Amino acid sequence: MEYADYALNTPTVVQLIASVAVTAGISMLLVGIFHRQLLELAQEPESADDDPSPKAPASYHLSGRIIQVTSVGFVFLFTFTVSQFVLNYRSADAAAHLEAQYFSRALLSAQQVPAELGGDSMVAALKEYRSIVVEREWPLMERGDGAGAYVMQAEASTAVYAAVGESLKLGASELVIWDPLSSSIDEMLISASDRLGDVPNSNAESLVVVVLFLGIVSLGMTAAFQPARRRINLVLIGIMGATYGLLFYMTVELSNPFQGAGGIPPILGALPM
Repeated sequence: MEYADYALNTPTVVQLIASVAVTAGISMLLVGIFHRQLLELAQEPESADDDPSPKAPASYHLSGRIIQVTSVGFVFLFTFTVSQFVLNYRSADAAAHLEAQYFSRALLSAQQVPAELGGDSMVAALKEYRSIVVEREWPLMERGDGAGAYVMQAEASTAVYAAVGESLKLGASELVIWDPLSSSIDEMLISASDRLGDVPNSNAESLVVVVLFLGIVSLGMTAAFQPARRRINLVLIGIMGATYGLLFYMTVELSNPFQGAGGIPPILGALPM
């Protein structure tokens, strides 16, 4: 099963709990199993130096720096990625609402075009546009299939342009209502193109993978070089693993503005006809 199927068919709360529980559980399990071996791995051989003062093993100094680098890298990339995804969400939401707004204007104007000038065909084409976008295009956007959504958008736009061309041949351009109608249709299709531009592509997927990778490395390094007793270590790593699981969930959830509990719904489908 693809992740899109899991995301669309699994309740959001279940996804959140699963992400937190799996990350925390695996982290604690690995620490519980390999705690002693990891501590022994980090130990430095005893020196013949007569200095009795205790010194921290050099491996802990090195690991501390590595943990700092990976943690800072994770936090920076996570912040950047989430900020970018939030901007994409706002852009897609604005485009979807503008598309619906211009669609309503275009439909209202088309209904004022006489039937003998292609008014009925125009209204039918706009209703077909709405049906294609809501029933066929939106599910593809929810799955992150931008290419398929573009194909559906092209099909929907072609029907509208065909109706416009037919009306032009019949002389509808002489009507007072024609300029507002054609302008609304143009703006509607521009907004639809902007909406499709916010469907996640391979770059977004790559960012998510890098964020997850850095998070796992940071969590793994902290677990490996945490110089605490087993029980305390389990508690600390459990809390850290749960936190990282929450951050992982947020990253994936925000990557597609049309998917998840907060995903943008098909605004056109809510319009009265």
